[in-house]
Amino acid sequence: MSKRISIYCSSSNILDEKYIEAAREFAQAVSLLNYTVVCGGSLRGLMGVIIDTILSNGTGSRVEGVIPQFMGEMEIHHPGLEHLKIVDSMSERKELLRRDTDAVIAFPGGLGTLDEFLETYTLKRLGRYNGTVILFNQDGFYNSFLAMLDNFVQEKVLNSNYKDSLVVVDSVEELLVAVKNCEKGFLNLAHYLPE
Repeated sequence: MSKRISIYCSSSNILDEKYIEAAREFAQAVSLLNYTVVCGGSLRGLMGVIIDTILSNGTGSRVEGVIPQFMGEMEIHHPGLEHLKIVDSMSERKELLRRDTDAVIAFPGGLGTLDEFLETYTLKRLGRYNGTVILFNQDGFYNSFLAMLDNFVQEKVLNSNYKDSLVVVDSVEELLVAVKNCEKGFLNLAHYLPE
């Protein structure tokens, strides 16, 4: 069954090669599954790698980009995208990136990636997003973030059940399995409340 997935990831062009290779490997596999991938639409960093890979494979997969007008003016949008939506704000971009998706995946990335991920993950826990939220913790990239969440639990500002609504994977193989097995479903709002 075809799926629609959103990818949050770095737009940095100076990343370690291991992150680029993982993004390329994932995009190659996804293109063979004929999934639709929605991303930030940039030609830079992991976004550019994922878009390039899917487009070059020429399969039934579709890749869509969503970029705010001010970024389009900087000419960092991917010129090969047939499906590129220009929006007015970052908030609108984030809404469209996750709309009607089966899953969102946070690849290694910086503040933008973390912002997109945290908003969607919070909506998931509030019962406002029904897709699967996946954190790709390649080579422990997000270990310190996960430790911060555990500290939030210890300080009683986060319910320990946060792990029930978050899928954490460490390899491309695990990531592909998580995407293939993802299912839609809303959480009860009570899930969000600290206990």
